Amino acid sequence: MMPRRLASAVVVASLTVAACGIPLDEEPQVIARGELPQSLQPGTSTTTTLADRLTEDVTIYLVDPGDGEVARLVSVTRQVPVVDSGAEVERAILEQLLAGPTSEEQLDNNLTTAIVPAGDAPISVLSLRRPAEDQLVVVLSETPAIEGSDRTVAFAQLVFTLTELNTVDQVRFAVRDENGVDEDISVSTDTDEGDVRRAVGRVDFPSFSVTRGPG
Repeated sequence: MMPRRLASAVVVASLTVAACGIPLDEEPQVIARGELPQSLQPGTSTTTTLADRLTEDVTIYLVDPGDGEVARLVSVTRQVPVVDSGAEVERAILEQLLAGPTSEEQLDNNLTTAIVPAGDAPISVLSLRRPAEDQLVVVLSETPAIEGSDRTVAFAQLVFTLTELNTVDQVRFAVRDENGVDEDISVSTDTDEGDVRRAVGRVDFPSFSVTRGPG
């Protein structure tokens, strides 16, 4: 006598096969192609769910020095990890910008950056704050660039890069002193105002032209 569990399994299997539309016979039978269910027809592909993307494209701005008289910003695509937090995206974008151009971008496209540290250690992002919905405060380990027109270019790179985000219209910059206190730093704008200690946006760099770069 067939055990009850085995008998139940046979019944379930028989019902499953029958549900597929394939007739049950005691002996193997050749089934015509036209009698097969659509899902079993030759050449029928199955749908595969692709894994979620692990990275996303972002835009940073590097510098094309041109003839040395007028600096031009060049938008370049980078890839950063997909994250849920807006602050993590902002930090990842800034880290890409602070890393500067790749060797390929330097050699093939003559791209450079004005965001350079005064010492040997690279500039890093210490913290990010949101005092207002469309404003971002960036606390850096030190002021970008040293002086002159390069300082204006450096801030333009930072502002144009961060305002690529739909959630950022203005940026305020600060540095952290030895006592751990964040102090606003003077931003060199491209207007008659010159250096300011306030949040700035793209309107503060009106003479900078932007072109699409590699990537």
